[in-house]
Amino acid sequence: MNAFMFWRNTGTSVRTRLLQAFSVLLAFLLLVSVLSLQRFDELTTTIEELVDDRARRVMLAQKANHQAQNASIYLLRLLQTPNREQRVPLYLNMDAALAASDAAIRTLTRDTPSSLTAEVITLRQQYGELFQITVEQIEISGLETARQHFEQHTDQVLQDLLAATFRLAENQQDFMHAEAERLKVMISDTRLIIMLILFSSLLVSAGLAVLVAKSLSDPLQRAVKVAAAVAAGNYSKQIPTSNLIEIRRLLRSLSRMRDSIVQREQRIWRLAYTDSLTELPNRTQFLEQLSKAVKEGCGVLALLDLNRFAQINNALGHEVGDELLQAVAGRLNECIQVPHLVARLDSDEFSILLRDIEVEKAKPKIMAIMQQLRDPIELQGQRLDMDASLGVACFPADGQSASVLLKRANIALKAAKRRHESCAFAAEFTLPEPHEHLSLLGEMRQALQRDEFVLHYQPKFDIRAGRVTAVEALVRWQHPGKGMVPPGVFIPFAEQTGFIRNITPWVIDQALSDLAEWRRQGIELIVSVNISALDLMNADLIRQVSQQLADYDLQPAQLCLEITESALMNDPETAQQHLEQLSALGVRLSIDDYGAGHASLAYVRDLPVHELKIDRAFVSAVDQSPRNAAIVWSTILLCRELGLVVVAEGVETASEIEWLTTHKCHLLQGYGIAKPMSSDRLLNWLSASKAVEAP
Repeated sequence: MNAFMFWRNTGTSVRTRLLQAFSVLLAFLLLVSVLSLQRFDELTTTIEELVDDRARRVMLAQKANHQAQNASIYLLRLLQTPNREQRVPLYLNMDAALAASDAAIRTLTRDTPSSLTAEVITLRQQYGELFQITVEQIEISGLETARQHFEQHTDQVLQDLLAATFRLAENQQDFMHAEAERLKVMISDTRLIIMLILFSSLLVSAGLAVLVAKSLSDPLQRAVKVAAAVAAGNYSKQIPTSNLIEIRRLLRSLSRMRDSIVQREQRIWRLAYTDSLTELPNRTQFLEQLSKAVKEGCGVLALLDLNRFAQINNALGHEVGDELLQAVAGRLNECIQVPHLVARLDSDEFSILLRDIEVEKAKPKIMAIMQQLRDPIELQGQRLDMDASLGVACFPADGQSASVLLKRANIALKAAKRRHESCAFAAEFTLPEPHEHLSLLGEMRQALQRDEFVLHYQPKFDIRAGRVTAVEALVRWQHPGKGMVPPGVFIPFAEQTGFIRNITPWVIDQALSDLAEWRRQGIELIVSVNISALDLMNADLIRQVSQQLADYDLQPAQLCLEITESALMNDPETAQQHLEQLSALGVRLSIDDYGAGHASLAYVRDLPVHELKIDRAFVSAVDQSPRNAAIVWSTILLCRELGLVVVAEGVETASEIEWLTTHKCHLLQGYGIAKPMSSDRLLNWLSASKAVEAP
């Protein structure tokens, strides 16, 4: 067993081990063959010797008996032959028979001395003496006397001699039978020995086969279990070892395969769940974690959007913008520790998940995060002042699913940006229920059929001309039951459902209708209409606009279509193609809310647009905020260099108007100029103010 264990634990190849096993088996078979041949040779020799010797002895005993009988026959003939001359041959024959019998007895006595052979010799001597006396009496006393002597003395000894030689022959036969039985026993023993050797060789062969099979199957079975564990996603199971060279190679390959799978899965997981720029969790991972957190308990979701990131990105380049995002991610990571989570959802939008915390306790932490982000950031030797807006939703109070919480937080975020506040909470706003959405869609269809939509116009004051030269058409919904519904309520939903494609043609048609009426009254204005991303992607838009301008006999330059940066970036190629077609038609084009989206300077440079509208977030307090002033001033200079008209929207105060006038902004729009009003009120307002002097 120790030898087997040593053999099993020895590092060899499968081929070597099989050769060793078969060599041992062959050796056992060779041993069986040699022993069998040797034993059978011995048995053959023994049988031959036994047959020769015993047959010879039996023949000698039979010969002694036969010759003694012949001698007695010749003696009886002598006793019946009166003629002496006739008795002479009988004497000779009788002597020859006695001599042959004596020779056989002597050989038996020499080869097999025993009491029986001694008895035969004694009887032979007695018979010889009596026989001689009988013969002498034949010749001396006559046949009658000799016959009497024979009958009285010689015949008795002769019978005893014949009986003794007969017994000697039988004894030799018995002895030969005994030797034959002994040979049978030897043959049986030999057969048993051969069977034992064969059985032992089978046992050894079976043992070797089991060892070989076990040395192969054990590591393979363990390898199969490891492979099954890897397939199930468990990569911690230990790879087995083996002393067989081929199996060892196989196991090494299995180990390398497992390591490769682990590395690939890590890379795949990283690509699927990690933002490559900031190394933060991405939207997919965040949504999974948010859904899990909602099921487990309470917490807070905060959506964070960097203010003025697009301007920084456009002015300083994408490399600086990327470094800024990385720096913001680093600061958020310092503030947010496990089990909380921070992730990057999109461009400059981050999300924060605070687990197992009430909203009141989360407020100080949120404020600390905002304060941390306000600290200046040094990038490539430039000092950047950052600010951000937050939309906060808590669960389960504001929602019990990730999708609802994201909607609520996004509504709060937009409200914070609209109010120019750092933070807004979802609890302040209501989210329409799905059935309300369905009802709203049906009501909008009816409103379009019943002419419930109306247009209000907000003037744009041209500083260079010193008068209002353009207006922006803003749609309102005069609901029969809810009163005036502001666009912020139904326009986003119309864009989500695609119904905006029905509203926009109506707005353009109504605006052109009013514009034609104003023209008949001698008032020349440019009317601006907002179009959504869905409208811009609509290939029929160009045909519709061209047809509507022709219907009202208006010049294309009297219509200005305002497009947001986000609409441009959804499908830049299609957007640029449609804008070029509109520009070729002669329609004026404007980028609305410039700075709030993600358009690059290079992209804006290549667009066939005529004006940029600076987002109200930068116009607000432009006279007081150096950062806002720098952004607005740089945009004015940019538009001047590109030959674009710049519009400042959201103007509210006289000091803002003064600053913008001083810095030669082209057009002003906002409550500081005038609020949106109906067409009739607009005409009255223009007439009353004459709209020829700066406010």
